[in-house]
This record gives sequence, structure tokens and C-alpha cells, in this order.
Amino acid sequence: MDEEQFNLPRLEVLRLRVSLRLASEARLPPFKGALIRGALGYALQRVGCPSVCWGQSSRCPSAIPSCAYRELFELELPPGRTVLHDLRDAPRPFVIEPPHDHRRYYAAGDLLETGMLLFGRSINLLAYVILAFIDAARAGLGRYQVPARLEQVEALAYGQPFGIPIYRDDNSVFSDHVLPIFNLSELSCQAANLPSHIRLVLRTPLRIKTDGRFLKTFDLPTLVQAIAWRLYALNYCYGSDPWNVDYQSAITAARQAIVAQDATYWVDWERSSTRPDKRQSMTLGGLMGSVVLDNVPLVVRSLLLAASVVHAGKACVFGHGQLELRDAS
Repeated sequence: MDEEQFNLPRLEVLRLRVSLRLASEARLPPFKGALIRGALGYALQRVGCPSVCWGQSSRCPSAIPSCAYRELFELELPPGRTVLHDLRDAPRPFVIEPPHDHRRYYAAGDLLETGMLLFGRSINLLAYVILAFIDAARAGLGRYQVPARLEQVEALAYGQPFGIPIYRDDNSVFSDHVLPIFNLSELSCQAANLPSHIRLVLRTPLRIKTDGRFLKTFDLPTLVQAIAWRLYALNYCYGSDPWNVDYQSAITAARQAIVAQDATYWVDWERSSTRPDKRQSMTLGGLMGSVVLDNVPLVVRSLLLAASVVHAGKACVFGHGQLELRDAS
């Protein structure tokens, strides 16, 4: 693979920050991605689907082949597609990025903020997403249905900590602004400016399955393969142009890198499914911590930088697999 010509896929991304004001005190789980994802899913059905579908979308009587809920939560792969490896379903076109503080107690009036990413054509569903957060807040969050109010939604440009308010206190204002949508392909040039000596931080549990088992010790080639597969699947389902990548060459390049320090460790995180047909607890553990990498080739830096946006591994919709690249010098 010619590193000078390596390009990332042309996949559009919109970053959001959602601010919810709690109306009463609450105890919330330390990992809030599943809570927010579940609340959003049920709310999308309430605001856009007939009641017979709520919690059981398979019963939908609509002749319309797709809706906001199905586009975000249950999009199906075309029949007979084997190019996406062992994926049974299309990757979800969104990622929840919950707060990292693992805070549990909230007083009445406290603010709960979460990030959210929308990919490709799912950006067109932004209005439904905002309506769903309004409804989810009113219905109440979590097991004890904590009442809340959607206070603000911001759209953030890539790499910026503050964004443009597109919704604030019952008023939609995004028509006055151009949304700061960016394209993953724009990161190819930035990757070339990254040093080859980097610190890779696993900010949320990284879940990668290889040979039927979850990876419990850090392995860069396996991570690179998982990133390439996720990018290919996301681009295939939601991108604007075909993207071809030589996985094996990327994996070979990853083997050239040296793991100078490895401070990763396995953590377990338990969540409970609230689906009527699947009420059970699930453990979604993964690797966290950081590694220092030397002699990282450009193709690997490019893939890692892309993964710092779209996440990597399994359970990305809950916020798992969030990576961060830092200068290790």
C-alpha cells in the first residue's frame, strides 16, 4: 500500500452535544450510554410510529419501507451481502458519547450532557432526533423515569469543544446556521501531520472479537483490522462513494509499529435490556487504558484518527471503543 496515496472514506459526520436538565434528584448508572440509547429508541417510536409498533417494530403496519426509527436502529443489510464479513446487521449510523465521569448522583436542576454522532444520510433525521430527545426527557430517563427537559442541542465542528446552538428551550434555531458537517476524508491530511510517536488512549471499553474471543490484551494489527472493517461497513451503508482498502497491507503496516508502553486493562460493564422480549442483564466489558506507540506508519495513523471519530469494535452505539490520539513526546 502506498502510504502517500492512502485516503479515508468520504463519510459525512455531524457531532452533537445534547444537554438535559433534570427535574428531580436521581441515581443514574455510571456508564450512561445504554440509558441514553434506550431512551432515544423508545422516543423515536413514540414520535414517529403508530402505537402498535412501540417496543415491537416487527408489527409495524405501515406500507412505508423505512422510518426514522428503523433507519437509525434496525436498518437491514441487502440480502446476500457477504462483503461485510461476519456482520448480520448494518452498523448503526449513530454513536452515543456519554459523559466519562461515571457520576451516579444528580440533584434536581443538575445538567446531564451527552454527545451524539450522526453518519451519512442519518444526518437528514436530525429533526426526528431532536423531537425524540424532547419526548425522552418528558417521559423520564432510566429505570425510575427521572423527569427532565431538553435544554439545548449544539452542533460541533470537528475538534471544537463548543458548538452552534441548533435547539434551545423549545425553540428550533438551526435554520439560521449551516450545520458544521465534516467528512472523514478530510482527516487524511491531518493524519500526515501526526507524529509517528503517539499515545493511544482507550477512553471507553474497546470490545474486539477475534477467533471467537474478545481481545483482552492490546494488539495493534487486530485493532487496525477492526477499524478498517468498521469504516468499510459504515461507508458501504452510509457513505457517498465506494471505498476500497487493502486490509492485509494495513495490518502488515501495523506490525511495523512498536508498543513502547502498554497500560491497558480489562473492565466489565453491565447493562440491562429493557426490551419486552429480551429482559436480561448483559456484560459489555472491554479494554481501557493507554499505549505508547513508536514508528507508527501513516496508514495506521490515518485509521486510528478516523476511529477517534467513529469509534472501534463492538457496542459503539453505547459509546464503547472511543479512542484518543495524543503526542507521546
